[in-house]
Amino acid sequence: MAKTKISSTELTWIFYEKLKATHECPDGLPIAIIPDSECGWRAVINPRDGTRHRPCGRRVQAIQKQLREIYVLKND
Repeated sequence: MAKTKISSTELTWIFYEKLKATHECPDGLPIAIIPDSECGWRAVINPRDGTRHRPCGRRVQAIQKQLREIYVLKND
């Protein structure tokens, strides 16, 4: 199945919506979507936030895995 092309901004908002539903991450957690040559794109959070809120870091990784199967970054 073909993956849907999406901008990093749109992908960030999808992350925020999914994280808001879980209540494992603090509101306003900064997330960056960056291109990655190995896997297409990567979601990045501040390492301190990932350490301070371990369930949040794990949730971001799980959402990233789920969304990588659906979305590929547009060439902006």
